Amino acid sequence: MTQDTLLVSTTGAVRTITINRPQAHNSLNRELRRALLDAFIRATADAEVGTIRAVVLRAEGKAFCAGQDLKEQLEDMRTGGATGKVVREYNPMVAALLAIPVPVIASIPGPAAGAGWGLAMACDLRVVSTAASFKGAFSGVGLTADSGLSVTLVHAVGRSKALELLLLDEKIPAERAHDLGLVTQLVAPEDLDAATQALADRMASGPTASFVATKNLVKRAAETIAGASEESVAQDKLGTTSDHLEAIQAFLDKRPPSFTGQ
Repeated sequence: MTQDTLLVSTTGAVRTITINRPQAHNSLNRELRRALLDAFIRATADAEVGTIRAVVLRAEGKAFCAGQDLKEQLEDMRTGGATGKVVREYNPMVAALLAIPVPVIASIPGPAAGAGWGLAMACDLRVVSTAASFKGAFSGVGLTADSGLSVTLVHAVGRSKALELLLLDEKIPAERAHDLGLVTQLVAPEDLDAATQALADRMASGPTASFVATKNLVKRAAETIAGASEESVAQDKLGTTSDHLEAIQAFLDKRPPSFTGQ
């Protein structure tokens, strides 16, 4: 019997979507990507009929989401399944998340990297544990941003700072993320669930029509979706490079990569 990679529950008017691959740092494999897509689509449908009025995206374990499952990525590269994966799976998943009309809160217990950071930034509000951190991790594997991060990060911190964060690719501790404006609320690890629930309840009991209209005006989801489409073109090109294959193999070998620029 396999463990469900995604758990979905509803309490009152709050829908909770829980990433459940703690043994793999909640990294995104194909099963999880498809489950998230389905959960986001169902959340939109339920929000449109008034069944739910707020959504929480959270994760089991110590990590929020480590991004792409690198073991799967290496296998996909060997079999030819890596090409077009961003277009086929990542972009629809992010578009479905952005389409949820009611407020979406990311509850972040620990590291969010790569597409995991992209998912967090695609949410509207972020409640973050002091044990959390953020990292692009794209340049480290010879790739560039995906999941709309090249756009949502610019929206959050400005173009110059977003470029700096992605190029330097340094881990951003929770406190610095808060100072940069990436965090709605910073709390102790033991207070994360309660703080998330309190904010979700506040959103769910508020003027939902007003929240929906405000989110639609401010979020500009079409810009993020267009940016994600441009990201996918870049990712497909970079996914065939020697540097990317070297980075994935180095990760599995637990050694530093040796980049050649090719």
